[in-house]
Amino acid sequence: AVFVALLALAAAAPRADKPASAELINDDRSQEGASYSTHVEIDNGIVISESADEDGVQGTYVFTAPNGETVEMRLVANENGAVFESPSGHLPVAPLPVQAIHPIPEHALEAIEFAAQQRAAGVEWDEQGFVIED
Repeated sequence: AVFVALLALAAAAPRADKPASAELINDDRSQEGASYSTHVEIDNGIVISESADEDGVQGTYVFTAPNGETVEMRLVANENGAVFESPSGHLPVAPLPVQAIHPIPEHALEAIEFAAQQRAAGVEWDEQGFVIED
């Protein structure tokens, strides 16, 4: 819903090369209890299809970027979180992991091993790093 609001604001922004208004081509909406379905098409290329039920929300959002490219975004949100995808390739992609340029110091490896041994022995720490005594 937040994405739809931002998309509507972006679509409503005046552009020198585009007409100041857009015409609604299709507006199909339905709701029954907590479930809903929305399908909106505007003559400037914006298409919003979203539905939700007790299992979550699914949506597809299409619009034209200022450079003329068609942008497609897909959303799936449920009890496991939200996932956005862009079949058109308009979402940033995380960089590949960087290879360390220096080896991990021996004293750090020893501290990591010591902490692992303590965890295996049932030792717990508070948020300040102090051992929690029983």
